[in-house]
Amino acid sequence: MKRLRIGGKPILKIFDFQIILSVFFIFFIGIYSIYSTSLYWNEFSTFNKHLAYSFWGFVLMFVVAFLPENRIQSISLPAYIFAVFLLLLCIPFGKEIHGTRGWLNIAGYSTQPSEFAKLALILASAFFLSIPGVTVKNIRGFGLLFVLFLIPIILIALQPDFGTIIIIVGLLWGILFWLGFDLNILLTFAGTTIVSLFLLKGWVEFFLALLLFAILLIYVNRNKLLFGLLLTTIISIIAFVSKDIVTYLPRHQQQRIFAFIDPSYDPLHGSYNLVQSLLAVGSGGLFGKGPFSGTQTQLGYVFAQHSDFIFSVPAEEFGFIGAIMIIIAYFIFVKRVFQIGLETTSAYFRIAILAYGSLLLLHIAQNIGMVIGILPVMGIPLPFMSSGGSFFMINCFLLGLVLNAHRRNKLQ
Repeated sequence: MKRLRIGGKPILKIFDFQIILSVFFIFFIGIYSIYSTSLYWNEFSTFNKHLAYSFWGFVLMFVVAFLPENRIQSISLPAYIFAVFLLLLCIPFGKEIHGTRGWLNIAGYSTQPSEFAKLALILASAFFLSIPGVTVKNIRGFGLLFVLFLIPIILIALQPDFGTIIIIVGLLWGILFWLGFDLNILLTFAGTTIVSLFLLKGWVEFFLALLLFAILLIYVNRNKLLFGLLLTTIISIIAFVSKDIVTYLPRHQQQRIFAFIDPSYDPLHGSYNLVQSLLAVGSGGLFGKGPFSGTQTQLGYVFAQHSDFIFSVPAEEFGFIGAIMIIIAYFIFVKRVFQIGLETTSAYFRIAILAYGSLLLLHIAQNIGMVIGILPVMGIPLPFMSSGGSFFMINCFLLGLVLNAHRRNKLQ
């Protein structure tokens, strides 16, 4: 029997199976985890909804994987305008959850426009920056990109949802990095943010974070050592000046920062979920407690364990070994996304895919980091594991775009 071919090439050689196998491993771990958390309460509505979203998400992925590039480009600006419109609707009509007015009920379905804004920003950025002559290395290109991001950031700040703002700012940082923006500026900005955060945690954490960025800046400026040291000094000064900024955050955001600084400060309220998550991950040991046998997760001690804290479920039930396997799968997935982005000859696909890789890294690092207590708690889902239709669908769309670029590379 002849093998199925597309463009004269076997279909098995067109799809990137490193990505497909790693994503489906992550996806099935997520399905298992959501099912596991539903058992104790015998409540499967979240599980059933996630299955429905998964089906339509993978259909969308397959469709996008075969769309012509010009069709995808044509929706970039309309997607951005629509995302801004939805964010505007959140101001008067948004549903408030955990202090954030960021959800809309549309035709009986709850959607989070800020998640769609991430997709819209990636597509719009790729569209504008792929125009010949436009580059982030000049005022015109950088200014255009900055305004493009600033509008959604302002609208999301009005909700307020500072976790999503941090992810979007990180996405902008990733795009600038891959397009060759000044590395000193990028490292100084990232260093200021991270060093300021770890200064709140303690002196040891502060000096370790500062040392890391000092090494990076000195390496980048190895022919200008004093300039690298000057930038490191600037980072430390800004960190000290801005350390009291937490007092201006909303109450629930302050509680998350305080829980990060000291998980025991309010174990029954502000740091409750972090404490329970740490207990779940720690109690898993090396090999875990076994399928459907996690006490912290099965008995519902960890809140949002089907969404933001889903990593605590396999970490408790399959232990350190299971957690490491998930991290390895994510590593393979993200590595291939960046490789395909760098290999593609299309400027539009290259920018969009490298931006998506940056978004994946941010979500994975922040989500797992907050579950194990090394980063503050934010409402950031884990790609292809957490339940939630909005984020799952945009990941499927962007994954389809990655597979589309890979298919184009193989057919050329």
